[in-house]
Amino acid sequence: MLIVHIPSWFPIPEKPLNGNFIFRHIESLGERVRSVILHHVHDGFTPEIAHNATLFPVKPKRSDKLALIRAYDTAFDELVRQYGRPDILHLHVALPLGPVAAHLSRKYHVPLIVSEHWTGYLPMNRPNLTLLERLMLRRTFSAASQITAVSQNLLDNIALTVPAAARKTRTVVGNVVNTALFSLKERDLSDGKKRILHVSTIENKAKNIMGILHAIRQVASQRTDFELNIIHDYQNEEAERFVTENGLSDTVHFLGRRTPAEIAAQLRQSDFFLLFSNYENQPCVLLESFCTGTPVITTPVGGILEIANEGNAVIVNPKDETQLTETVNFMLDNSQQFAPAEIRRNALELCSPEVIGKKWLDLYSRL
Repeated sequence: MLIVHIPSWFPIPEKPLNGNFIFRHIESLGERVRSVILHHVHDGFTPEIAHNATLFPVKPKRSDKLALIRAYDTAFDELVRQYGRPDILHLHVALPLGPVAAHLSRKYHVPLIVSEHWTGYLPMNRPNLTLLERLMLRRTFSAASQITAVSQNLLDNIALTVPAAARKTRTVVGNVVNTALFSLKERDLSDGKKRILHVSTIENKAKNIMGILHAIRQVASQRTDFELNIIHDYQNEEAERFVTENGLSDTVHFLGRRTPAEIAAQLRQSDFFLLFSNYENQPCVLLESFCTGTPVITTPVGGILEIANEGNAVIVNPKDETQLTETVNFMLDNSQQFAPAEIRRNALELCSPEVIGKKWLDLYSRL
C-alpha cells in the first residue's frame, strides 16, 4: 500500500521540531506500508522526519499559491512515475496545504484523509478565522473521504466550525509516544528535593506560564523543598524577569530546548508534571508523562479529560491560581500515592506506536 503524506506543518530552520507529532504518526505505520512525504523544502536544510518514510521534495518557482499548486502538481506527476499511483493521500493539518491536497485528490482520484491537530477550531480561537481560511477549510473538508483528529473534542469543534466536515466520517486517532524512550523508571530520592516539570512553548495565551509562576511563588513562600524545571522551545522575557524579580531563581530553572531523550530523563526524575493550559487538544507531553508513570496536574480543557483521570492526574480549573497553589502543595506531599506502573500500562493502550499504527492501517484498508 502506497501512502502519500502532505504535512502542512513541517520542520524549518527556525523551527526544527515543527510538526514532530505528525512524523510520529507516520513512523507508527512502520514498514507495513510505503510512506512518501510530499513537501516543499528549504534548500540546504535537511529536516528530521519519520525514519521509515521517503521525502519527495517540491520546489515551487515562486511563493504565491498558484505557483505552489503547480509545483505540487508537477511533483505528484513525477512521484506517480517513480512509485505508481498512491492508494491514499493523507493531509496532516488542513491549513495551509489543504487546497493543494484537495486539488490533487480530485484531479488524480485518490481518496483523501485529513488529520487535525490545530487548536484554531476551538471556541476561543474560532472567531479569529478569516473568510479566506474558512473557504479553504470548506474546500479541503469537502474533498475528504475521512477526517481524523487527536481527540473527540477537536472532532466536534471541527464539525461546528466547518459544516462540510460535519457531513463526513470522523474518527479519533490520538497522538503517538515513543514508549521505548519514555519508559518507566523509579526516580532517585537521595537528595530529598521534590521536582516538578513543565514542558511547553511557555507562551501565555495557551499555556498560562505566568499563572504557573504566580502559584509557584505562593508555594515557595511556604516551603523550600522543591524545584520547578521548565523545558521550553522559545524564550519568554516576562516569565524570566518575574522569576528574577521575585527571588525564585533557586526554585525555578529555565532549561531551554531539550531532546526527547532528555525530556524522558527529566520526567523519570520528576515527582509530577504540571500543565496549566487555557486551551489544548491532546497534549503529547501528558501522554509522555503517563508513559513514564509520572502523574500530572492539569486543566480539563480540550481533549485532556479523554486521557486524564483520577488514576493519573489531579484536575484544576483553568486560570484558578489559588486552586493550583493548593494542588501543587498537595502533590508535593502526596504524588507517591499514584501507581506508576498502572499509569504507564493504561497509557500504552492510548498512545503506543503499535496501537496508533493499527488504527491507521485499519482506516487505510477501509478506504
